[in-house]
This record gives sequence, C-alpha cells and structure tokens, in this order.
Amino acid sequence: MKSNKVNVYNGVHPVSANPMQLSTLSGYYDTRKLTRILFSILVIILLLAVLAIAFLTKKTNDENTSIIEGLNLETTSKEQLIPSVIINTNTKWKQNAITVAGGNGWGSKSNQLNYPSGIYVDDDDHNIYIADTWNHRIVRWEFGGNNGGIVAGGNGQGSAIHQLNHPKDVILDKDKKNIVICDHGNFRVIQWSLQNSHDQQILIYPILCWGLAIDNNGDLYISDWRKHQVKRWKQGDKEGTVVAGGNEKGNRFNQLDQPTSIFVDEYHSVYIADYMNNRVMKWIKNATEGILVAPGQDADKNPNSLIHPIGMIVDHIGNIYMSDVRNSQITRWSPGTIEGVPVVGEKKDESKPMEISYLYDLSFDRQGNLYVVDTGNDRIQKFIIDLD
Repeated sequence: MKSNKVNVYNGVHPVSANPMQLSTLSGYYDTRKLTRILFSILVIILLLAVLAIAFLTKKTNDENTSIIEGLNLETTSKEQLIPSVIINTNTKWKQNAITVAGGNGWGSKSNQLNYPSGIYVDDDDHNIYIADTWNHRIVRWEFGGNNGGIVAGGNGQGSAIHQLNHPKDVILDKDKKNIVICDHGNFRVIQWSLQNSHDQQILIYPILCWGLAIDNNGDLYISDWRKHQVKRWKQGDKEGTVVAGGNEKGNRFNQLDQPTSIFVDEYHSVYIADYMNNRVMKWIKNATEGILVAPGQDADKNPNSLIHPIGMIVDHIGNIYMSDVRNSQITRWSPGTIEGVPVVGEKKDESKPMEISYLYDLSFDRQGNLYVVDTGNDRIQKFIIDLD
C-alpha cells in the first residue's frame, strides 16, 4: 500500500545556487531601487519647480503692485494747491521773474540743475522738490536758498534701487515722510523715504510714466506715455484703472497720443496735456471719452496756438495754464476760448530774467505766485503775483 505521507527528512536536500537565477533576482531588486531613487529625484525636482514658480509669481505680483500697503497718499499735490489769493481770468504776474533754484549753468554741483522737469512746492516747510532729470536725482531747495540737497538718486544713472534714470516728476506724501517719483527711464514709479535714504520701494512697474497727480481721496494718477492713457491707482490696487485714453494712440476724443502733465480737480475730472495731438482734454469721472478744452490749431495761422503741451495747471474756475514750448511763454486758456493768452514770458529764447526757454512743469504757491520749470536754462523761475 502506498503511503500518502511525505518523508520530510528524506526530502530535504541542499539548495543548489543557480547563477542565472541569482543574477536575475539581483537585477530585479537593483531596478526597483533605481526606480525609487529616480522617482524621489523627480518628486524633488517637481517640488523645487513649484516653489520657484510660486516665488516668481509673488515677485511679479510685487513688482506690479501699484500702491504698497501703508503708503499714505492722502495729501494735496501741487496741482491741488488752491492759493489763498483767488486767481481768476484777470490775474496778472510781474514779468521780471526771480530765480529760486539753479541758474548757475547746467551741471551737477549743489547750486546747479541739469535739464529739470517736474516740481513740487511745499508751502508748509518752504521747500521746492525738483526732478533734476539729467542729473538723475531729486533735489530739495529751501525757499531763498542758494543750494539744493539731494534727497533721492544722485548715485549715477542706473536701475538699481538706489538709482534713478531721467526722473520726470515728483510729489510729496501727506506725512512728508516720502516722495513719489516718476522714474521715467526705469519704467517705474518709486517711493523714496525722506527719513532714511536707504529706504526705497518700487510702487508700479512697468510703466513709462510722465506726470503724477493725487486727488482729494489720496488716489494716485499717472500718465503713461507709451500706452497713451492715464491710470488711477487706489490704495492696494494691483492693476489700476484706466480713466482716460487706453484705446491705442489716436486723435479721437476717446484717445490720447503721448500724454504728459495731468491735473485732477476736486470732482475727480482729469485734465491731460495731450502732447502729440496739440490739445488739452478733460475727462469727467467715469467718462468714456474726453472733452476738448484747449484746442490746437495751425501754428502758422495762429501764433497763440497750442503746440506740444507739456506743463499744465488749472485754477479753481477752470482756467488752464500751459507751458508754450514753441513760444517760450505761459499761456492762459479760459473756458470756451479757442486760443491762449500769454501771462508770462516773451517770444525769445535767451537767459534773461524775463525770458524762459523750453518750459516743463508749473505750480502755484498759496500766495498765487507762479513757479515755472525753465528747463532750457536749467533753473526754476518764480513769477510774483501782481496785486496792484
């Protein structure tokens, strides 16, 4: 009878090692190990890529941030200053100007300017802030002073955070702790601390800015030379809102062509010096097109025609004061008129007290005196209001 039991003792034999089997088994485990290593490396690479993308996204968002949280722009800009002496259509200014900054030839010394562009008149502290364009700096000049002091830039032309590149305009914040600069050549708007010269922050990038203005809500307005538009930036905005232009360059009423100076009135209407269109446009708040308030004409037929406007300021009754580059004059455009009336300057291009050359920015002080950036003569001129 055949037994069904297995004799385990008789069935146990030494296991003979098969070299082929061992090699296959070893290769199998090596492959799994290599796969795990490659998978781990891939996971690490993916994690690093995610972190890099997150960092770059944050950096881009930071660069495009319009107003850094905590920036106090609730101020009255130079355009918003309403002189204590009411200016009207009949107001006159004495024709012999006083040089209040520069006027010592072009250069980089403390008593010189080099192609200045924008100004901000601080009546409270008796200072004038000047965008000293070709010196790539902002200088502060005390009323009656013989020299200016550098408050931003002055470290050579460049794009580093402590440098400027052809600044065009400057304004002061409410607490007078910071200035905001249109850093034109660096395609940015930058904030610079007046208390710590090493404290700078880029507020908006990229933008080919020219003019700056602030309304009575503290909102910042910037003219964009390249995009042919004006944008408003509220506190904390990331992108800003187009308030004028933005429909490509052109001469229709909903278009602009290289806007320069801007002014915002108490009703948040925006006045724009529309440089290439030889006109000034007024965009009422939330409007989809502008109103022509200072038309350009054929300069050969009308010598008082508006040609390539740059500097501009508006008084409380809507009179527009323009820097007439062609005629080296400041002209006043009253509501409803089709040509400007000269108020200061002569049709010459020489360095005499009465004569101004290649004019840029304008400003009033609280006494109604008119300040003019006399760019061609590298100085700031003050025309005293004539109360006689």
